[in-house]
Amino acid sequence: MSVAKIEELPRADPYGVKYFGRGAVAIVEARAENLYFFTAYVGVHEVAVERGDCVYWLADDLETALLTRGPTRITSRHLATVIRGYTPEDRTTTIRQGTTLPYVNGCSTKQLFPPDRLGDPTLQLLHMPPHTTEQVHHIHSTVRVVYVLRGRGTSVVGTSEHSTRQDLVPGTVCILEPMCPHHFETDAEPLMCIPLHVFSSSGSSELDHPMFRGTHAVPR
Repeated sequence: MSVAKIEELPRADPYGVKYFGRGAVAIVEARAENLYFFTAYVGVHEVAVERGDCVYWLADDLETALLTRGPTRITSRHLATVIRGYTPEDRTTTIRQGTTLPYVNGCSTKQLFPPDRLGDPTLQLLHMPPHTTEQVHHIHSTVRVVYVLRGRGTSVVGTSEHSTRQDLVPGTVCILEPMCPHHFETDAEPLMCIPLHVFSSSGSSELDHPMFRGTHAVPR
């Protein structure tokens, strides 16, 4: 088991994780083998979003999340992730009121931008109370781009034979590639972070949405 500071970490480890500390400036693109293409802009960037793409990003005050479709140009100071080939309506939401939905192990979440349809990207707010873990050790089939908003925690990546532990503090960006074994945990402080799921494994479909499900035929 090894512990490393953010500035000492390589850009990626064998399991597919990258960390960036507050003040870091970097651009991370999807790997050639990724099923969905994204580009994450860490730190201060002028980001050009092409027609046919959209960008998930955080306002300067970190109290507003935005989803903006291209073509456009934005100035991002924290984290912006461009998704290729996805063009929903523009959206904004505040991130002041905390979480609204239960999650595992005493954690909770809120859908900042829920997916319109099954498979669409989704931006979430995750709250982890002290002395907990957000999951058992697990993997995802698609990329997670995570911004640490408040509090402190630890990212644990790897297997029982070889794993690393990385401190998560406000401003940390963590990018987890598909099939990267990991979990987050907390000690005495809670942790609040904003994960972007490049693909969502749940969401509305053609005949599974509130308008359709809430409509009941009656005889005339």
